[in-house]
Amino acid sequence: MNVVITGASRGIGLELVREALGKGDRVLAVARKPDDSKGLAALKKQYSEKLEVCAADVGNPEAGDKIAAAISEWPGVDVLINNAGIFKKETKLPDFLESFQVNSVAPFNITRALLPKLRKSQSPRVVQITSLMGSIDDNSSGGSYAYRASKSALNMLNKCLAVENEWLTTIVMHPGWVKTDMGGTGAPIEIPESVGGIWKVARGLKSSDSGHFFDFRGKSLPW
Repeated sequence: MNVVITGASRGIGLELVREALGKGDRVLAVARKPDDSKGLAALKKQYSEKLEVCAADVGNPEAGDKIAAAISEWPGVDVLINNAGIFKKETKLPDFLESFQVNSVAPFNITRALLPKLRKSQSPRVVQITSLMGSIDDNSSGGSYAYRASKSALNMLNKCLAVENEWLTTIVMHPGWVKTDMGGTGAPIEIPESVGGIWKVARGLKSSDSGHFFDFRGKSLPW
């Protein structure tokens, strides 16, 4: 498969790249500063013919076009995983603006920029990495306003994409509370467990799953 993964320099994104390469997929790894990632450098050395790297800040409005240009020679894209994201807990305007730009608008714009390549796939799939914290039904603790709101917005944007592009299977996925720089050391789920689940769900998606909200184990989650 031909795969595009954002937020690929560390954590869940890096492991998504590693597992895809291990399965024989061709991967474009997108990161803001890929040259600073020892993990990507090691994978590039090991999979020089399968791994391509694109330096792009997803928060930049031009990121989608830059990613599309990086795969202009590809025959198509089978899987896009919009994994890049930020966690802002404050309630100041800059926190809201940055959260929405990176967590909501960026994956929407990147998906739209890659639609022509996705359309050329026999089974095009998009996985938007969201969070259970974006679920309105599940919110019983409040707080984290900017983050929660931006992930709720991503869920709605993905639903719109699913409705308007019936040929595309596109879902939002909660990766679990994972032991990453964002999730913290107290998180109960290790990165390989989360990523293994994400890929199992992604590879097994059916067209009827499009527009739905799942966790990394394939369980449907409340909106």
